[in-house]
Amino acid sequence: MDEVRPEGSSSCSTEAEQTQSRDTIVETAPSFSPSGWCPRELAFAPFVPLVEDQQQKEDKRVNAAGKFSKYRAFVRKPLVARLTKEIVETYQICNPQFKYSEDLNPKRFLTSPSTGVLNDGYDNLNSDLILTVNLVLIHVEKSRRYTVKDLLGHGTFGQVAKCWDSDTNSFVAVKIIKNQPAYYQQALVEVTILTTLNKKYDPEDKHHIVRIFDYFVYQRHLCICFELLDTNLYELIKMNHFRGLSLGIVQLFSKQILCGLALLKDAGIIHCDLKPENILLCASTVKPAEIKIIDFGSACMENRTVYSYIQSRYYRSPEVLLGYQYTTAIDMWSFGCIVAELFLGLPLFPGASEFDLLKRMIEIIGGQPPDYVLRDAKNTSKFFKCIGSLQNIEISEGSKNGSVYQALTEEEYEARDLKKPSIGKEYFKHMNLEAIVSNYPYRKNLPQEDIAKESQIRLALIDFLRGLVEFDPAKRWSPFQASKHPFVTGEPFTHPYRPSPETPHIPVVQNIKVDNHKGGGHWFAAGLSPNVSHLQL
Repeated sequence: MDEVRPEGSSSCSTEAEQTQSRDTIVETAPSFSPSGWCPRELAFAPFVPLVEDQQQKEDKRVNAAGKFSKYRAFVRKPLVARLTKEIVETYQICNPQFKYSEDLNPKRFLTSPSTGVLNDGYDNLNSDLILTVNLVLIHVEKSRRYTVKDLLGHGTFGQVAKCWDSDTNSFVAVKIIKNQPAYYQQALVEVTILTTLNKKYDPEDKHHIVRIFDYFVYQRHLCICFELLDTNLYELIKMNHFRGLSLGIVQLFSKQILCGLALLKDAGIIHCDLKPENILLCASTVKPAEIKIIDFGSACMENRTVYSYIQSRYYRSPEVLLGYQYTTAIDMWSFGCIVAELFLGLPLFPGASEFDLLKRMIEIIGGQPPDYVLRDAKNTSKFFKCIGSLQNIEISEGSKNGSVYQALTEEEYEARDLKKPSIGKEYFKHMNLEAIVSNYPYRKNLPQEDIAKESQIRLALIDFLRGLVEFDPAKRWSPFQASKHPFVTGEPFTHPYRPSPETPHIPVVQNIKVDNHKGGGHWFAAGLSPNVSHLQL
């Protein structure tokens, strides 16, 4: 590196003089000319302060309020920074005529695998659109552009990307569906149901249902634009190391979920996949504890229930498990499982198989599904054996103790299927609902007075769960009935809650096109018309 020396200095000066010179040297920054070539002076010039003359030093000693001398030098950044992330600026200092296009930047792939093999190279072997950072998804008809910034998640349906909406100058979540007809049709169900819920049933956004902003087709992929939300409840439990949340938070979340389920019941819509992963916190800092229900891709109309394999296993209702006709009551069962998991930090029924799932239900709740369900369900013989005459079912239903059905033991199941059923790990020391909730550890250093208060709330929680994880779907509480429970309202719990009977409700579904086409596909099975061009988002 060349030294910049003051006038009169000699290149033959002693080492001591050179050291002193470096301490007292004055650098005069060379003037920069665009046509000049001076990379050393500009790009790599050392930091050297201006030096005061002797008179200025004397003045500073005399005047305590003397001013500090001014410095004039170039800020020298680390060499690694200048040759990596600032390499373009370094080149431009060396050669002002140098220009670089961002199109030459290497692509950062968000989709894996990232090799294009389908759809003219736009899709990978899984039929997923290959996403890269700053890829622009264009809605041609509306001239809207969504710039991909990050990948939020992926699943069997496709991917969810965090995108920048240039029209609103805000981030949104865009769900990019796989380029396959079945997933496309299933996603159209979500578009229609959510649009109807948002526009017709919840125009003021008060019922904790995710908002849909836009939908379009890009490179043969259906893209659905939603409001950007935050962490889901499963991740929240995970961040808490799978310890239960406080009862106050559980009550707050329960009230909001019930509000959303009440809206779905009024609209005659079954969510069919309610679980902690599908309930997200809002990103707003104004309402940090607000949540919303998402993922209506498996939803259907209550009067058109065709599919039997629905609901995630831990949250699957007995009637779905047994192959019995189902209603919006299956969402209330899932809701009960979610409430229990929020408090316990672990699933209430973590069955490793359907046999294990039903076995845990019977042990924890007590009893079993009513005989009228077992008589008409398609899968009863997989889990139960008949020990009486089917003609006596009506008599057994009137009896508190009698039943003509008995659950198979593990040995009986193995003898019939010639294989052992998968049995999961036991997470709780106790195997009944009351003991599991009552004996869950209290927070450390909790005052005795607070323990007494929480004990009362736990009793309310047990009673609340009893009305939700009820084997009989006809007796299971509705969203409206559950919303009046003391656990939700915060009123003192003094005795078991007995909800007032509900007036039979006929869902109002005239806002959703119903197609009686008998063809297959989730679209028709949901009772919806594939023509969604009339929907205004």
